[in-house]
Amino acid sequence: MTSSSEPPLLTVEGRKGLEERARRLEEETIPTVLAAIEEAEDELSLQLEYDLASRELEQLRYVLDTARSIHEVPEEPGIAQIGDWVTLQTGDDESVTHLIVHPAEAVLDVSRISADSPLARAVLGLKVGDEAVVQAPSGPYTAKVVEVKRDDS
Repeated sequence: MTSSSEPPLLTVEGRKGLEERARRLEEETIPTVLAAIEEAEDELSLQLEYDLASRELEQLRYVLDTARSIHEVPEEPGIAQIGDWVTLQTGDDESVTHLIVHPAEAVLDVSRISADSPLARAVLGLKVGDEAVVQAPSGPYTAKVVEVKRDDS
């Protein structure tokens, strides 16, 4: 689980993705919205877009300024941690693999899941062979940890 008192942990690729996202917000999105506000008669929705982009940029800067690399944290082989690829077998015999990451990094692609998600919360700290009941919005289901591998990036 993540904790607001602990620095965020980011993968190398995750940091790069967040840095690029922050750069685009700062150099492209926010200036474009500000220019549109100056020209618009009804600027309420544009102001909201500006506020959201500014808030996201502020949050990204905070995460990037305070984050540590997952490689700075000792790996516990076979135990699911932030920065690990975790392969799970679900109750319907489906196999899924996800990279468990800090919530800010989870938006970068579909293979990443937030450490705050129900699935990640259920499996963080478990070892290969352990089962967990995931309390998903659609209802509980069982997931068995099949493989845990540290992200190599």
